[in-house]
Amino acid sequence: MSDARLATAAELPTLTGLRGFAALWVLVYHLWADAGPRLMTLEVGTHVLDLTPLFSCGWAGVDIFFTLSAFLLSLPFASWQLGGAPRPSLRVFWLRRVLRIVPAYYAQLGVLLVLAGAFGIGTWPGIGQLLGNLALWTNFGPYGAAPMNPVTYTLPIEFCFYLLLPLLALLLRPRAWPLLALLALVTTQVYRHLMFAPIAHAEVPLRVIAMEQLPGRLDQFVAGMLAAYAYTRAAIARRLPGARANDALFLFGAGVFAAMLWLIHYNSSDYWDGNPLLFTWHGIVGVAVALMLFAAAAGSRVASVLFGNALLRYLGVISFGVYLWHFPLIHWLDAANAFARIDGYRLPWSLPVVLLLSCALADLSYRLVERPALRLGRRSRHPGLATELVPPPNASAPG
Repeated sequence: MSDARLATAAELPTLTGLRGFAALWVLVYHLWADAGPRLMTLEVGTHVLDLTPLFSCGWAGVDIFFTLSAFLLSLPFASWQLGGAPRPSLRVFWLRRVLRIVPAYYAQLGVLLVLAGAFGIGTWPGIGQLLGNLALWTNFGPYGAAPMNPVTYTLPIEFCFYLLLPLLALLLRPRAWPLLALLALVTTQVYRHLMFAPIAHAEVPLRVIAMEQLPGRLDQFVAGMLAAYAYTRAAIARRLPGARANDALFLFGAGVFAAMLWLIHYNSSDYWDGNPLLFTWHGIVGVAVALMLFAAAAGSRVASVLFGNALLRYLGVISFGVYLWHFPLIHWLDAANAFARIDGYRLPWSLPVVLLLSCALADLSYRLVERPALRLGRRSRHPGLATELVPPPNASAPG
């Protein structure tokens, strides 16, 4: 593979589909909770399978987002550190991050303000809350503003990682990457243990805010970075694993991920009270997702079958809009008693309605706001712009 291919190759459809799955999973979780949390079981002969974690743990789509974002954004930095591409421009990198997030986020804030001010739909924010949302100074408990859209609590965590990534990327090189792994592990564990002690008896929402800041999730971001480094190094050396090895690696990562879902499901009652999973779950899941990402990027056929289909790829393209818009839609439909006349469990009815409406709004957001903003960022040919691109596996196969 030529040096430039790592920085300029086309997007890998499988990872786009995985992003779409993550957005869909978060949506399903919120609808499951909105319909009234309940067990989701399936009878197979004389056995009853408990599928509840597939619904109750849909918030783990955020864990996929974080690790996937770290993987993709680290590729050009890893390529630079390994001599495969020029050094990415930090100015262009951060500009592209802003253009990817802020326009769509501000567009939604504008809609929420118009609906609240002109039609009384929703709550008009005070000046402090408004300014805090405009500055993304949310998700900081008493030190920040309440988000107008609750799901945007993840955006400050993402932006903090964007600021830190170029510094962490200095360790994406031979003999230095173990130090990066150790740094992430120590930072996460020290932060979570030190933070938990003073808030152990606080309300659960405060515990969530305190524990889920970037230092408490750094291990899973760095897992994605290290997967990007391993992938780039193998691609440059033309030593990517074969299809069978990638399938086995993908299935192993998926199996660990699934095991962690059921484990946290059955330990949810005391999770926020100091269960060992409180300090280890996100990191282990980050490693599992990182293994899946490496395998998918390197050419896993299983990953391609599961996530490379047209529907999930489309959801991946508009995933940010789906993530932003589904929660307000659920709130509006509830306020309008849209599903009040349904006799029985409403999830089978609310899911297709909210999914279709979310996709419609997300598609508009992508076409009218996100894509034009991204085109602005692509006017430069600097390799630092290729921060969401992954070289296809056939481009790096041995010749």
